[in-house]
Amino acid sequence: MRIDFEGRVAIVTGAGGGLGRQHALALAARGAKVVVNDLGGARDGSGGSVSAAEAVVADLSALTATLVRELAPVKAKPFIVFHDAFQYFERRFELSAAGSIADTVASPPSAKRLQDIRQTLRDTKAFCVFREPQFSEAAVKTVVEGSEANIGVLDPIGATLTPGKGAYRQLLVDLAAGLAACLSAP
Repeated sequence: MRIDFEGRVAIVTGAGGGLGRQHALALAARGAKVVVNDLGGARDGSGGSVSAAEAVVADLSALTATLVRELAPVKAKPFIVFHDAFQYFERRFELSAAGSIADTVASPPSAKRLQDIRQTLRDTKAFCVFREPQFSEAAVKTVVEGSEANIGVLDPIGATLTPGKGAYRQLLVDLAAGLAACLSAP
């Protein structure tokens, strides 16, 4: 099931830190325009400041600008992913995904599916086919066999990241870097 908030507005209260901040980042990654609301008050309701909310907005704006800059030179180059986990990212940054190897991660792709995606690779002249570290790379090797396409790695679950503050941001930066590296390779 895909959760898509493209063209929708999400208002996140308490988005200046903790879970609210993570919710704001996740909604933005899925295409929502996010209104960050956090009065920054104490737990008892006293005090208040918009600085936490402003910091989240600044972080999101800076991250978006970084990703746009990193991906701009390669956004027109077609590529194939292992499974369709990146559609929000692809849409947000206007990337040229040509297809995915697996219809679902629940079962390996069929021989027919591999044949179809090999044809897509030829038809689109895709520069890269991306594997994911949590899955066998056998299907990816089958798809690129006999082509000039590069093999890259995209990690949609952040398997190598240390959980905690900044992990989601790093996941997005790593996705952009992986795409740019493979799509820029000769």
